[in-house]
Amino acid sequence: MKVLIVGAGAQGGPCASILARDKDVSKIVLGDINLGLADKVKNKVKSDKITTVKLDAGKIEDIERAAQGVDVVINLTLVRFNAKIMKAAVNSGAHYVDAALDYPLWAQLTENQPLELDDEFKKAGLTALVACGGSPGITNVLARYACDKL
Repeated sequence: MKVLIVGAGAQGGPCASILARDKDVSKIVLGDINLGLADKVKNKVKSDKITTVKLDAGKIEDIERAAQGVDVVINLTLVRFNAKIMKAAVNSGAHYVDAALDYPLWAQLTENQPLELDDEFKKAGLTALVACGGSPGITNVLARYACDKL
């Protein structure tokens, strides 16, 4: 599996370290606007699986360029970048995971509305896992609630 991690900071660095030790992960692209930070993580982890790239999480083109050939995009940035990174993932044919829950997403989930890119991910045969960080418990409860309503 090939992975793009967007964000090399407090969450991205440990994620890269863990994935570098996974035998099923063959390549990790670690992208951040601060290339020096991404390189620091790479040097600390000491894995040939990791390559670094400078990218701006606010620019879909940057993310798409970095996501070429990856199977999954893991977003470990600020919530304000979620929509653009998610759009870049689906455009690139990659699954998507993020760790943060923003208010618009919360409102969609609690009001039983489809998520913004739901149709695009379904049409592409891709999965998007959202809010897998600070609130996996509530996300699981909401998913169960939604399934019970179907």
